[in-house]
Amino acid sequence: MSLVLIADDDQATRKQLADVLEKAGHRVIEAGTARDTLLQAQDHEPDLILLDIRLPDRDALELLEEIRSEQNLVRTPIMMMAAEADQDLLMRTFRWDIVDFIHKPFNVEVLVAKIGAHTRLNLAYKFSRKLSKEMYMSRIERLERQVTASEDELSEAERHFTWMQPKPPQIEGYRIEVSYRPFGRLGGDFYDFVWLDRDNLAVVIGDVSGHGVQAAILQTMARKLISLALRTEQGHLHKAVAFANRELTNDLPPGSFVAAAFGVLNTTRHEWRHVRCGVPYPMWIKNSDCEPLVTAGGPLGLSKKADWHNQVGDYGLILEPGQSVLMLSDGIIEAYVDDEKKKQFDVEGVVKAVKETPAGGAIVSTIYSAADLDHRADDDCTMICISRLPV
Repeated sequence: MSLVLIADDDQATRKQLADVLEKAGHRVIEAGTARDTLLQAQDHEPDLILLDIRLPDRDALELLEEIRSEQNLVRTPIMMMAAEADQDLLMRTFRWDIVDFIHKPFNVEVLVAKIGAHTRLNLAYKFSRKLSKEMYMSRIERLERQVTASEDELSEAERHFTWMQPKPPQIEGYRIEVSYRPFGRLGGDFYDFVWLDRDNLAVVIGDVSGHGVQAAILQTMARKLISLALRTEQGHLHKAVAFANRELTNDLPPGSFVAAAFGVLNTTRHEWRHVRCGVPYPMWIKNSDCEPLVTAGGPLGLSKKADWHNQVGDYGLILEPGQSVLMLSDGIIEAYVDDEKKKQFDVEGVVKAVKETPAGGAIVSTIYSAADLDHRADDDCTMICISRLPV
């Protein structure tokens, strides 16, 4: 049974919708303001949010940005309710991955059908993620039992895997830190550095679904394909996203996907621009303060729509002396920090570790130690920090 959050300032409308949805088998919670909507969503993590485009206490785009900035609500389906007069505003909300909309006054049968479809898809997605993780863990255990290769051969494969990881470039006026820790002997995380010309460096970080040998094979393919996309499209990020997604949907096994972020640093103008496709938000570090760079975008390899890349947001900034951009895979924030595994390191742990990094210190090393990744991580963990040195 799915949980639907109805957000509308009109009590009669909320009651009408609640009655209809409860009869259709959904559980319902309600909110009459933008603030209540955010609090209810944070507390209950609904399977779908039915959101009126005009709530009295906050602009719709601002509310959507706040919802999507919550790690647990990044992928929550949101349907917008809007009057015909709100068409222009409605179109702007799609940058926050709105799954559907319905015009007021609404057709009840159409609304119920749409909500039913989107909640089923969301529940199926949650189940498939859980099942996929369990399936891959089962495969890892089975491979460990059945593997016939000798310890020497496995050790040789591990040495080659480590040797193949890219080395961070040396750039005057910059420091680039990298931490790469696979979960087990081989991993599904990847990263890369690609010089597009003498001034523009492309940086890639990613995570292939699954673990172990199969993920290690897929990540090698994904890394090379994304790097090829960036070179082919000469650093044009949206074209590179379209290229990579098109090729990955054709080449990945069914049910597999690639979460990634990639950006381009102009080392002369100190301009940074990136796109994010499913990994945690990159962070802009200024005077030990972290600002998540909220950019919309789902994983690569799941949609064959030709215009899918238009839903991916991009972010640009000027990197001033003493500032940094931090990119990381979800293994960092999902590392557990207590023995009962009830609390994750999460974004708050990253922010706290950054604040505790001494001036001129290694940000990545501080985060690694604070998360105790050698003992707490149960997934691949990768970090890249690009810092412009103080003048």
